[in-house]
Amino acid sequence: MRTQVYDVAHLVVVLFMLPACTLSLVNDKCKYCSLIVETFKTGLKKTENRHFGGGNTAWEEKNLGKFAKSETRLVEVMEYLCKLRNVDPLTKTKFDGVKEIEFKCQQLVEEHEETIENWYFHKQSSDPDMFAWLCHDKLNLCCPEGRYGKDCKPCPGVEKGLPACFGRGKCHGDGSREGKGKCECQKGYVGFMCSNCDANYFAVVQTPNSIECKACHAACTGGCTKEGPAGCVECRSGWIMDADEGCKDINECEDEGRCPGEHASCINTEGSFECSCIADYVRNANGTCVLDVQARPVEVWLPPDVLLRSIALSSLCILLTVVIWRRSVGLLIFAAICLLIVLYIEFRVDHSTVPELSHNIFLS
Repeated sequence: MRTQVYDVAHLVVVLFMLPACTLSLVNDKCKYCSLIVETFKTGLKKTENRHFGGGNTAWEEKNLGKFAKSETRLVEVMEYLCKLRNVDPLTKTKFDGVKEIEFKCQQLVEEHEETIENWYFHKQSSDPDMFAWLCHDKLNLCCPEGRYGKDCKPCPGVEKGLPACFGRGKCHGDGSREGKGKCECQKGYVGFMCSNCDANYFAVVQTPNSIECKACHAACTGGCTKEGPAGCVECRSGWIMDADEGCKDINECEDEGRCPGEHASCINTEGSFECSCIADYVRNANGTCVLDVQARPVEVWLPPDVLLRSIALSSLCILLTVVIWRRSVGLLIFAAICLLIVLYIEFRVDHSTVPELSHNIFLS
């Protein structure tokens, strides 16, 4: 039973995705044909200055015909077909993402080799646009730019002599034998032909044949008439309308109770504000600012262990000076004990084991 449910679900997914897959397949076929044309043109260009190579060009052309439309040249041109390396880098980008394009292109050549030869021998002069003749008219794999579908209907705007989708969108199926011809507008543009500005956008330039839209300022809501906060029709929350400047940011941090709690600070932002903790404090799970125990320690001139040893040695030197000056036996004994303690610490104690508390005393 479970297996049957999985099979039904899989069938539904396949049927749902079938139209998209078909469109992709037909579009790819158009690109296979386009690659034939691009590489054929490369072959023609590479062989345009060649001849039969037998040594007697005049006799060869008289008896074998012109090399320009000869079988010999066609064989050489065909060697260039369907190889992406024979396409210039700029043109090559339109074939990006098409799987097995060289293999599929070669299959198309094998299926329609006679048609390709027909254009080479008989149609070069009367129909110089090989792409239109082969891919549009003969193989019915593509439509001219700005047209879509089985009958190559014009995309919105094209029938009026305008760019497809007013030049501000993409026509579904443009250039293919599939698609619905509906415009998918760029961000900021709407309408059947993408000829209007979307909400919160305004027209910078607008003519009967073109339009350029730009986003309103972040402070605007309900649209705008020009650039900047002065062009806003209404202001968003966090802004207030000013008669001269338009929408002005409200400084919420002027309210001292905006960010309650010790060690908290208020930071004003455009249209809003943020509550953060002061330096060396972080916000815990409860939202309270507490001391950051992992904060970077304060840098000191000397490490704590070196500072402690320096103080001890300096004190010992002062003590020895006093002993010599006062000539006191008691001070001499005390100095000797101090010296032994200092030497013991210097040579016997591992300084890496100095308690963290001792380090913190000299960092505070």
